[in-house]
Amino acid sequence: MKYVRLTLRFHDDVVHPVHELIDRDEGVERDLLLHGNTATEGWDTLLFYVDGDPDTYAAALEAADGIVDYELTHLGENSFYAYIEQEADAFDAALFERFSRTGVIVVPPVEFVDGGEAHVTVLGDPAALQSTVDDLPDGLDVSIDRVGEYDDRQAAFDPGLTGRQREAVAVAVDLGYYAVPSEANATDVAAELGCSAGTAAEHLRKAERNVMSALVDLRSFE
Repeated sequence: MKYVRLTLRFHDDVVHPVHELIDRDEGVERDLLLHGNTATEGWDTLLFYVDGDPDTYAAALEAADGIVDYELTHLGENSFYAYIEQEADAFDAALFERFSRTGVIVVPPVEFVDGGEAHVTVLGDPAALQSTVDDLPDGLDVSIDRVGEYDDRQAAFDPGLTGRQREAVAVAVDLGYYAVPSEANATDVAAELGCSAGTAAEHLRKAERNVMSALVDLRSFE
């Protein structure tokens, strides 16, 4: 059973107003679409998991056109579910249609990250996967990040890194930041990321915290 990991880059005119928030506000670290239903009384029903400031997220929902209703369910100080009902638009309908065709399945979550991007995993028949990628609607660019045999065990360990945190860790590993002795420092990582050393160090600290927390939570540690 084949799968493909895609990065979708939404053009400015089709980026959802709430997802523009991810670019503008560092208070939202992680935005995952867990489930979606496009067949409910003329509007879409969506469930997101969010790491970030709920007040900021709620303000974005209030300001966005097309939001019919929403409810935030708090899980902790800075994590919550967002249940959203929104009016369907032509672009979203076209995108949902492509990923709902026979022979393909979207494996949740879909992760929305800064830069107007989303990471999507789709599995199914190779021919159907290829036709889906080839037939995505205008308004976005797509790149294929990974192709292979699907194995659900890849989701067993999920440290919950944001796209930027994963990028920082990947750069750090490549530069030898974690080598013993270390071959790079936060300034070197920052130079590759195009940010300050303090920002790079913060990305790495948060990533390390999440990885270690997820590791300790594994059953093998009980």
